[in-house]
This record gives sequence, structure tokens and C-alpha cells, in this order.
Amino acid sequence: MIKLATIAKGYQDQLVSQYGHTMQAVHHRALRQIISCHTPQAGAMLYHCDNCGANSTLYPSCGHRHCPACQHQANSDWLDLQRQKLLPVDYYLVTFTLPYQLRHFVWTHQKWAYQAMFEAAKHTLDAFFKRDKRLGDVNGLLAVLHTHSRQLKFHPHLHGQIPLSWGGERKKYLVTDKWPSNVSIPRK
Repeated sequence: MIKLATIAKGYQDQLVSQYGHTMQAVHHRALRQIISCHTPQAGAMLYHCDNCGANSTLYPSCGHRHCPACQHQANSDWLDLQRQKLLPVDYYLVTFTLPYQLRHFVWTHQKWAYQAMFEAAKHTLDAFFKRDKRLGDVNGLLAVLHTHSRQLKFHPHLHGQIPLSWGGERKKYLVTDKWPSNVSIPRK
């Protein structure tokens, strides 16, 4: 299987000449680190076996969060941690997206905008749950940020899971199927 680093190295000049003016410093740094991952450019570690006398040279990983060679284990660990947080109930899936007109602003203010998106999603759900007293005012959300569409166009949005049940002070899990009629929720 071809590695991302091989593709990045082969097309780096074309990528930078065509899109370099829109790439932020963090994108250039990610590209450099992914290309140098497990290569002499990343440095070297020399190992010597006292038993057989063999020497070997290993090249360190870049450790960048977007490098698939480095982050497979970290991604697996994160996914396991998220699975442990799941309640033994059904979940509703929600998507929070932005108007097209805001995408350029978000591109130039990514750190702030992504944090604001999570806060807006939280406040939206809080307002939604408080507006309908049948639902109660306690909810949960596990959300992940996607920055691009399937066509790899910049399209920041959040995908979230809301538990069909949530906890109150007296009950560990309070189950409800009383969603408002104007909300499209699949029912069993």
C-alpha cells in the first residue's frame, strides 16, 4: 500500500505552488513532518546488541497528529476511550454545520472557530432540551469535528451523538421517547 508520506513527497512542490498561498503555517509544518517521518531527516537512533554485536539504525516517527504512520495507535486508544464513555442505550445522530459564507472566516481563524462551533452546538442542544419540558434539561453530546466534505472541500461541521437516555439526579438512566413532533427522529 502506498503511504501518505510517499504521495506528499512526490507532489509537495505541486501542492505548495498551487495551494501554498492558502495554506497556514500549521499545514506546512504538517507536510514537512509527515514527509520526514521515519527518515534520516527526523534524526536517527543507533542500537547495539551486546549479545550478537549487531548494530541497527532506526529513524524516529514525527508524532504529528495527522500522520497516519504515527497516529494509528493513538487513534485506536482514543476510540476505545470513547466506547467506554457510551451509555448502554440508543443514540440519535446530529450534525451541526455552518453556512457556506462563513467558511473563509473559519479557515483563517480555525482554532477559535472550531472551539466556537463546539460551544454553539452545546448551547443549541441546551436550548432545545430546555424548550420542551418533556425532555428535561439534562442532555449529553459526544461530538467530533470534520473539516472537509467527502469531496475533500473545506466544509467544517460537527457530527454528534445524543443519548436516547440521560441521567438525572435521582436516576442513573432516564429513558424517553418523547421527542417533539417537529424533529425528525427515527423510531423503533
